[in-house]
Amino acid sequence: MLGFAESNEDPGNIEDLFNYLKRLYSGEVKSLNEAKLLLVGQGSVGKTSLVKQLMEGTYNPSEPQTDGLTVCTWGIHVNSKDVRLNVWDFGGQEIYHATHQFFLTKRSLYLLVCNCRTSEDENRIEYWLKLIQSFGSESPVIIVGNKKDEQPFDINRKALREKYPNIRAILETSCQSGDGIEELQEAITKEVGQLHDVYNLLPLSWFEVKEQLEALDKDFISYSEYIGICYQNQIPEEHNQTQLIDLLHNLGLVLNFRDHSFLQNTNVLNPAWVTEGIYALLSDETLKTKSKGILTYDDLSRVLNPQRYPGDRHRYLTELMQEFQLCFELPDCPCPRFLIPGLLPKDEPEDIGLEGDTLEFQYHYRILPESVLSRFIVLSYEKIHSQTCWRSGVMLAYYEGDEVCNIARVKADPEDKKIFISINGRETTRRVFLALIRDTFTKIHKSFADLEVTEWVPVPDHPDHPPLDYQELLGLEGMGEQTVTIGKLRLRLNLRQILDGYEPVEARRQPDLKERGLDMEERYGDIHIYQGSRTTHQHGSGDNVAGDLVQGDKNTPASE
Repeated sequence: MLGFAESNEDPGNIEDLFNYLKRLYSGEVKSLNEAKLLLVGQGSVGKTSLVKQLMEGTYNPSEPQTDGLTVCTWGIHVNSKDVRLNVWDFGGQEIYHATHQFFLTKRSLYLLVCNCRTSEDENRIEYWLKLIQSFGSESPVIIVGNKKDEQPFDINRKALREKYPNIRAILETSCQSGDGIEELQEAITKEVGQLHDVYNLLPLSWFEVKEQLEALDKDFISYSEYIGICYQNQIPEEHNQTQLIDLLHNLGLVLNFRDHSFLQNTNVLNPAWVTEGIYALLSDETLKTKSKGILTYDDLSRVLNPQRYPGDRHRYLTELMQEFQLCFELPDCPCPRFLIPGLLPKDEPEDIGLEGDTLEFQYHYRILPESVLSRFIVLSYEKIHSQTCWRSGVMLAYYEGDEVCNIARVKADPEDKKIFISINGRETTRRVFLALIRDTFTKIHKSFADLEVTEWVPVPDHPDHPPLDYQELLGLEGMGEQTVTIGKLRLRLNLRQILDGYEPVEARRQPDLKERGLDMEERYGDIHIYQGSRTTHQHGSGDNVAGDLVQGDKNTPASE
């Protein structure tokens, strides 16, 4: 019974529960019989064709690619009951991936559609499974190898099932011939019947609110308008109002972020309103070429249709993009300006070399989500040095007073699934700066479910030799080992000397400091040096921020 027994929310007071049970036994309830089906995968794998074959039994060989998102409804018969599926067909082009996170919800059914003609890596199967895992939790997944008439689906089924237990089936289809479509329909029907909330009994008044919202010919309404509709249908309790909006959000009927102080004031009734607005910004050539990813409210007025996107809703889009770390607001600007890391130039700047000795650190990923480096740039904007950043990298500065102590270069190699960190400058503050950088990456990594990432450090004086596993070195030290042996180089290295360059021995011996309430400043006594100087290194005028960021002026102090 949704709303009390199975909700993570506070169940409300006894009177609310009594009233709900009274409605239940008086017959003023209705079975939900509704669920959400999401199709994800790379572009051109045939997601839209698959939807049309499933729903209509039709095939169009010239089916155009989906731009952004298409939502439709599909009536199926499950366990002798009619169930409405809200089917979400996502565009697979790379530019759209960043906005999928707005809509991926728990307790939904996912179809991960692949192309039988391409490899497991080209289909990026684990990338999509990780994305579903991060935002959809343990929601069931059916993997569909499409275009089986052209080639069999060659993937490691057993390994994927062992690693991702939420995979319910791996099937092959051909939209052209219709082969495998009936089997897929049966699998979908079976999984929908087992979804957690499909048959929940809801008060009739909740359905009346739901139907009233669906009948509105609007892209969005204010939260106060939603509350008014609730009152019209005898739902005055705040607990029931928030519970209902959560349900509608998970069903894909409404987009609501009620935990966000600004976003909570708007209920999006048409999800395409969000995707089309943000995709229009991400696709704008002026923002890509001339502005180099710098977005202003003038750009929103220029790019977006004023009738569909009135000026008083522009902030909703920028807040949403900031909430999901697609952009961040540049500081000290008289008029708001935002940097969209995904629109930064792809070309790596010429002059990003670091003088002198450097401290090197690496992250290696099984799957490197595209948003990791972008989110790192967003979260590190106060440290950006000379406004130098590009699509896959950024230069950061560590200050002590007015002096630049260290410069860091952080860059990603998406093909090798690695991120490289190099820090030069004052030796005594290098590891403090590295600790700050690592702390930011740790926060990002923890936001992904079961992200497989390892830490590596180079062999001293042998940069071309494969790096050493940092956690392995810590483990050896914890076992009392004093050296690490590299037979290929005939080297026996001092273990403590290597590790001292990265973390103080006290920090290494007490890995549970954070759990005991000690923060970074207590772990590294001088860490406050940079943080205390943030206000010292700011642009005198926000008018130059965009230009500096585009040009990468090396004489400009670090942006705060």
